[in-house]
Amino acid sequence: MQITTLAKEVQPYVVEMRRYFHQHPELSNREDKTIQRIAQELTDMDIPYEEIPKGGILATIQGLDPGKGKTVLLRADIDALPVQEQPCNLSQPRVCQSQEDGVMHACGHDGHIAMLLGAAKILSSHREAIHGTVLLLFERGEENGGGIGYILAYMDRHGIRPDTVYGTHMSASLESGKVGVITGGAASTAMGFDITLHGRGGHGSRPDLAVNPVDCFVAIYNGLQAARLTKVTPFAPLTLSIGLVEAGTAKNIIPSDLRFAGTVRLFDREKVGLPFREEMRRLVDSTAAAYGCTVTYNSFTQPGFPVDNDPVCAAFARQVIGAEIGEDAICQPEPWMASESFSQLQKMWSGVFVYLGVNNPEKGTGADHHNEYFDLDEDVLALGVTGAVVYALQFLDSGIDTLGSQWKGTLPELYDTRGVDGATVQSYYDGIQL
Repeated sequence: MQITTLAKEVQPYVVEMRRYFHQHPELSNREDKTIQRIAQELTDMDIPYEEIPKGGILATIQGLDPGKGKTVLLRADIDALPVQEQPCNLSQPRVCQSQEDGVMHACGHDGHIAMLLGAAKILSSHREAIHGTVLLLFERGEENGGGIGYILAYMDRHGIRPDTVYGTHMSASLESGKVGVITGGAASTAMGFDITLHGRGGHGSRPDLAVNPVDCFVAIYNGLQAARLTKVTPFAPLTLSIGLVEAGTAKNIIPSDLRFAGTVRLFDREKVGLPFREEMRRLVDSTAAAYGCTVTYNSFTQPGFPVDNDPVCAAFARQVIGAEIGEDAICQPEPWMASESFSQLQKMWSGVFVYLGVNNPEKGTGADHHNEYFDLDEDVLALGVTGAVVYALQFLDSGIDTLGSQWKGTLPELYDTRGVDGATVQSYYDGIQL
C-alpha cells in the first residue's frame, strides 16, 4: 500500500477543503458551520461519528474485524482567530482569503482539518489495511482551551481509551517539506495571570499624597524579570511576558488602580512552573505591601501540561514516516514555546505531536503564527496526510505497548493536579448521554 501515492491522489480534495475552511473561519467555540461541513464530509465517506456538545466531532473507522486490535486517535483542531487577514502574505497575493471580517485561520487549523479529512478518505477506502480502530477527533476551541474538557469527559464516560494519540501542527519556522518529530517536550505549557494593583489616586503635583500603583508595578515587573533569572534553573527554559497594562486617564492624574496581565511559558511543571508561581505570588504580595498597595488576583492559573512526546512513540513516528517520505525529510527542530491542548490528550494517553514545515520564501509563506500575514504552503498538505495515515496503520500493526505510560488516575484527578475546581470538571460531564 503506497500511502505517499494515495496522499497525492487525495491532495486536490485536501486543498479544496483547506480553502473552504480558510474562506469560512469561525472563532473558538463558535465553529457550528465548520462542524456541519466536517460532518457532511464524514457522512459522504460513510464514516460514523458523534458530535460532542461543546467539544467537537469524534469519528470512528473500524477495520474489517471490529473490536479487535489497538486504537489510534488522530486529532485536528478547527477554530480560527480574531485577526484581520491581509490580502497578501509575505510576498504575494494569497490563493484564498477569509470572507469573515476580522476572523482568520492564522495558525493553520484550516490545514489541520483538511489533512485529517484527507487521511479519513484514504483510511475509509482501505479498511482492509486497518487492523484495529482509528478515531478521528476534530476539536473545538483549541485556542482558548474551551473544547478539550468536554472531549475528555465524553471519552471517559464512554470508556474510549486509545493506545496512542497523534497530532500534526503547521510550523512557520520549519522549512516546507520537513516533518519535525521531537523526543520529549515539543510545546510548552502556559501559566496565565491577570492582576490589579490598588493604590490611592491623586494629582501629579503632589505624588507624596498618593499611592501610585504605577511605581508598584514597575518594581514588580523588574522583580519578575530578576526572578526569572535567579529563581529558576538555567537548564530548564521559562519565559515571562506581560502583554497588557492598563492605568490612568490623564498625564497629570495619578491612578488609583493598575491592571497587568501576561503569561509564563515553561516545560517542567513540577521543578519550574509550580515553584515560580509560588515565588511570583510572594513577590507581588510583598512588593505591593512595601509600596502601600493591595492586590486583586483576577486570575492566576496553575501551569498546565506541556506537549511531551513519548520517546517510544516519537522514535516510532520518526522511523515509519521517514521510511515513507524519506529520512532526510525528518528533523528534530527546536521546541515551540507556545502551548497546546493536545498536551491533555498526551497526559492521558501516550502519543506524538509532529510539526509540518510551511516556510517557503518563494511562495511568501513563513510569517509567524497568529499573524495577519500567516499563510500555508499547500504543497506540503500531502505530507501531513501521509504522516497521519502511516503512523496509524503502522502503529496498529506494531507490538508497541503503551499501557505502562498512560495516566493511572481518573480524569477528575488529572484536573485536580492542575487546580481546576470540581464544579468546572462536573460541567464537562453535564449533558453527556450514554
